[in-house]
Amino acid sequence: MWWVYFATPFGEVLSHRRRRGYLFGYGHIPLLMGIAGAGAGLHVAGLFLEHHARVGEVAVVIFLAIPVALYLLMVYLLHTLLLSVADPFHLLLLAGTLAVLTVSVLLSVAGIPLAVCLLVIMLAPFVTVVGYETVGYRHQQRMLADLGAARD
Repeated sequence: MWWVYFATPFGEVLSHRRRRGYLFGYGHIPLLMGIAGAGAGLHVAGLFLEHHARVGEVAVVIFLAIPVALYLLMVYLLHTLLLSVADPFHLLLLAGTLAVLTVSVLLSVAGIPLAVCLLVIMLAPFVTVVGYETVGYRHQQRMLADLGAARD
């Protein structure tokens, strides 16, 4: 999740779009809620594995998948709103990420062990990381260049 966040050079974007500082700041509220929710979901998973939770495996997976989805959605939304450019490649990465999270829940419903489902959730941010490192960084460089050219 850390790598996904720092794939966007928010400082450079804000140097071109100074008036969007409030959007950047307040946009972090739901993003931070996703981080805190993921931590809480991991805590519930730990309690479940220690047989101290009164929820089922599917609920545990959902309690982690939803905050991870919120976090990743907010990173993409902040990127899009700050740059004022929607990148179709981001939609593809986001769809892949949400598909991985959905698979984790479906695996849990099918009775696959919790540890496997948690590993699948862990792979969700890697969709963005791999996409960015292979192709996405070029899209972002082009968007930043356009942003700089529009300012000049």
